[in-house]
Amino acid sequence: MKKYIFLPALAALALGFTACEDDDTLGIPVVNPELPAVDASLVTVAPSADMPAVISLEQYNDNNQNFPVATVSAGEDWPAGYTFGAVGQISTDENFSDAVEFPVYTNGSTILLNPEEVQGYVYGLTRDPAEMTLWLRYGVQAVNGSEVIRLGGADAFIGAQKIVVKPFSPVAEIEPVYYLIWSDDAETWSKEQSAAFTKGAGSQYDNPNFTLVAEMPGEIYWKIIPESTYDTFDLENGLVIGVTEDDSESRSGNLDESADQLAGYLDIAGRVMFEVRIDRIAAAEGKNDAMTFSYKQAIENFWLAGDNVNGLSWAFAAEPTMWTNNYTEYAGLAVLGSEFKFAPTNGWSGDFGSDGGLTFVTTDSGELIGKGAAVGSKNINVAEPGLYYISLNYVTKDLQLVKINSWGIIGGFNGWAASEEMTKVDDFTYTVTQDMNEGDEWKFRANNDWTASLGGSFDNLNPFNGSNFTCAETGTYDITLNIRNIPWTATVVKK
Repeated sequence: MKKYIFLPALAALALGFTACEDDDTLGIPVVNPELPAVDASLVTVAPSADMPAVISLEQYNDNNQNFPVATVSAGEDWPAGYTFGAVGQISTDENFSDAVEFPVYTNGSTILLNPEEVQGYVYGLTRDPAEMTLWLRYGVQAVNGSEVIRLGGADAFIGAQKIVVKPFSPVAEIEPVYYLIWSDDAETWSKEQSAAFTKGAGSQYDNPNFTLVAEMPGEIYWKIIPESTYDTFDLENGLVIGVTEDDSESRSGNLDESADQLAGYLDIAGRVMFEVRIDRIAAAEGKNDAMTFSYKQAIENFWLAGDNVNGLSWAFAAEPTMWTNNYTEYAGLAVLGSEFKFAPTNGWSGDFGSDGGLTFVTTDSGELIGKGAAVGSKNINVAEPGLYYISLNYVTKDLQLVKINSWGIIGGFNGWAASEEMTKVDDFTYTVTQDMNEGDEWKFRANNDWTASLGGSFDNLNPFNGSNFTCAETGTYDITLNIRNIPWTATVVKK
């Protein structure tokens, strides 16, 4: 067997093979209704006593061996002259909810799997080399030369069993924790000047993206090290990741772990957001964009000032209007007059507007929506005064205003149909009384539409695809929405 560190997912899984010790040719299926072998109860399938508790796919592959998983036993009515064959299914759960057909092999009464093919299946699910639990089941065949009879019919599977496999070792390790280290001179490094990245969701092998938001002094040099190097802080002998020469003074570019690496240069003071991709496996395979970095000023909030913004005329409130959970997408709610501008603080420093202005349209459902780019120094025009949901992508500068005509609730209690409209107390407070059943999921939304919706938790309502709320107990509830200040909140009280 040829060894591959990781295989791509199998393009097509064979139905299975009838592989006897001296004959591995595929049989030609025939139907013989006179043979008693069509009854699946003639055989039993049990886990093989020779199967290891944890199957090292790499070890079996290195030894050029298939590995045993099950043993077939026949009853006394098994037809004379017939041997065993089998087809298989493999799945990640015991209910076989994601089962696919998978090649299995027989040697006498033993069913075996090929380690390279199992590795291909695993790699189609994850690149993580950690031990993995899989489930198998089998369709048993009676084989006599070219005659192959499937016991119990084409859809019959028996002998469901669990196996634990250890995948092949990866060509490169991706550790779960990495640190940014920085230096004033690109020569002196210490743990005191370091900060840990946050790993993305799931395994770092499948999602090798890491983020970091930290206060930086500006005018510093930086590199990246994994936890194993951080623990010893032996930068001479441990893994250290720098940048390429072309990107050594850039805010984005390619990471480099070769001997020719350079320290990156950071020229932003204050709160900075780093985003890095450390796909060392893809890099070892020569793929582009496997090891990248970018950083930017991390702005927590934006403030608005303008003509009658929340009752103020060209003055900034103490509380911010816009917030974010990723330093890219920002959302806010504000009463607007005819025009306004953004600022990253509650003062006239770094303020910006829109030189191109916004284009407003009214949709068929009656929503007034303005779209444009938040680029430039001119004031941002507003088509008509009122309460608006404001969304800004600070990277692309895409800006959208949606005038709020109503707030409502929607969920399992009404079959996720039209919103149950809330009563307006003032521009920032809305109430409704609603019957709900235990387990009902629901959310707030504006204008009987999904352009602006709020979920998450009642003490911090989230517009960024926030999760549904869940009713804990059947009853009638008084619900109040308060969107005056960030964080937006709600109270839900059972009557």
